[in-house]
Amino acid sequence: MGNSTLVFGRVLHAAVDEDYLLDGRPDSERLRPLTKLGGDEWGTLGDIVHLNRIPYEEPGSR
Repeated sequence: MGNSTLVFGRVLHAAVDEDYLLDGRPDSERLRPLTKLGGDEWGTLGDIVHLNRIPYEEPGSR
């Protein structure tokens, strides 16, 4: 990675204020997370698109 350090990890616990939950799940629009991209660059989510999930069907269930 050049002269950078890359760290991998596993999240064991996360705490979210209940004001930022919607139906028991973190609400990205309320949280407004910020990402570190590199150098002096930071990113936001921008537009959030809501799409319904395609229902899962067991193979051969038709």
